[in-house]
Amino acid sequence: MGKNYQKEYIYISTEFRKSNNSRESLGKLFDLLYELEKVNKSQNEEKTLSDIYSLLGFHKSAYEVYKPTADLTNRKETKKLYTLEQKAKSHANNFAMKDIRKLHKKKEQIKLLPEDFQIDNNEENKNRFLLKNKDIVIFNKPLKYNKFEIYIYGNHKFEDYIAKIIEYISWLGDCRNPLIEFYNSELSGYTNDFANEDWYDTLDIFSTRVLVGQNGKLFSEISGGDEFMSDHILDIEIEERKITEMSYDG
Repeated sequence: MGKNYQKEYIYISTEFRKSNNSRESLGKLFDLLYELEKVNKSQNEEKTLSDIYSLLGFHKSAYEVYKPTADLTNRKETKKLYTLEQKAKSHANNFAMKDIRKLHKKKEQIKLLPEDFQIDNNEENKNRFLLKNKDIVIFNKPLKYNKFEIYIYGNHKFEDYIAKIIEYISWLGDCRNPLIEFYNSELSGYTNDFANEDWYDTLDIFSTRVLVGQNGKLFSEISGGDEFMSDHILDIEIEERKITEMSYDG
């Protein structure tokens, strides 16, 4: 007799809600999710998978899985499908919970070379440089190459700074302690939340900009998000290797 995934989901989801979304019960939900994703599923098991996606905040995935299984002659299922569709349109999978066990793992920064960069072809942005096709790591999070840019101001030449920029990108790969300390010093009074290892590991990084200023110093502007104010953008500014500003926008 096969495993009763629906019964197990009901048990784990009840534990999850009663424990106020504890890390332990969250891990159990993800384990059940990974298992269900791999097996050949009946229609009822597809619906259970959709329920797990929905509970974890993967609203787009929940809708896509539920849609082929929904009985459109059943009013209850039609109503549920509509609700899932609206959530998928408004939230997609953007605010889904994360399996922090995976996020704890150290990610290696990719090795960058001068030839991995190119000047922006736009005539209006001659001081802007881009990565060609290599993704990088910022704050231990993967960042797509097209979400990263460099600006050179003043009379500075890109080739004179490329080695320093590559070293700087490597440093930005993991700034765990400085970020946690700065948040708790500057923002915890505003949010009444205190950053820790879990906060750092669950950060989202949306874009990163590195600038060579008129004075020759390196600056970075990083846009991301955190679990404390998930509907806001978290903007972080760094001068050389010192965090100077952190604020919410939105």
